[in-house]
Amino acid sequence: MLQNHFYQNGTDTCKSRIRYHAPKLSTFTEPIINQSNHCMQTPIIDAHLHLWDIERLSYPWLESVPNINRNFTIADYLEDSKGSTLEAMVFVQCECKPFTYKEEVRFISEIAVDEKRIKGIVCWFPLELSSAADELNELVKNPLIRGIRRLEESPSLYTNPAFVENLGLLRAHNLSFDICLKARQLPAAINLVNKQPEVKYMLDHLGKPAIKSGEIEQWKSCIKDLASNPNVFCKLSGMVTEADWDTWSIADLRPYLSYAIEQFGFDRLVFGSDWPVVKLASSYQNWMDTFLTLCSEYDKHDVKKMLYHNALKFYRLN
Repeated sequence: MLQNHFYQNGTDTCKSRIRYHAPKLSTFTEPIINQSNHCMQTPIIDAHLHLWDIERLSYPWLESVPNINRNFTIADYLEDSKGSTLEAMVFVQCECKPFTYKEEVRFISEIAVDEKRIKGIVCWFPLELSSAADELNELVKNPLIRGIRRLEESPSLYTNPAFVENLGLLRAHNLSFDICLKARQLPAAINLVNKQPEVKYMLDHLGKPAIKSGEIEQWKSCIKDLASNPNVFCKLSGMVTEADWDTWSIADLRPYLSYAIEQFGFDRLVFGSDWPVVKLASSYQNWMDTFLTLCSEYDKHDVKKMLYHNALKFYRLN
């Protein structure tokens, strides 16, 4: 990949003062919060799941994160997420080598034959090519395809005229586009949305704010701009891996979640685990409990929208 930013770390309650100290991946036991919450009985859609097989496909970026540079299977995921009321999952592309995306789609489609809760795939796709229209017609023959994701690159993909123009092809197939980039790159996302305002967008990981450093004002300005378009949704995922992996606290995360709710409202926010990347800074269960703690002040119906209904609607999972 052209930029190694895919998963690079860049009102308080008593629980929000607890700081998380990440152990080695193999030693997770009980979550630090272990919150009992009515939402745990709510059906959950995990709108941001990764699975990879490093024997079948090559993922160059994993070399920089040795703790997760191994196979992660659906059985591993179900073990880590046991106890959650998972009703559906959306697989999101994992930055395997460019132009091997068709093999990645086949890989996940094979898993979905047995694990029928995998209801959608958001895959890599070369929208910038002149052959994009024909290739997209072939891609959508797979009934699991729900959208495309491409990371911002250097030089900028999101301002590439051919890419921007062909982004409009997604509308004909009712596909969405997942935006993934660092907070400092958000102006490129604003350009993309302004050029193709009718496309449905999902901003992954809240736009990757610099939670570790505490920078928030420039991020806020860009989020406000993006949220002004009703076709832009935002995924509540990837927060702990943008914080300090070893010492993050709920208080570190709260200002970013609160502002996302303020700008997008409860109808355009979607929960995602970002598993297994989340394991760099948390267990699955600890992130789930952290999310529920962050949302404990909100109405249970609004929380249910974020955990279930909004993903169902956006990714057309019904």
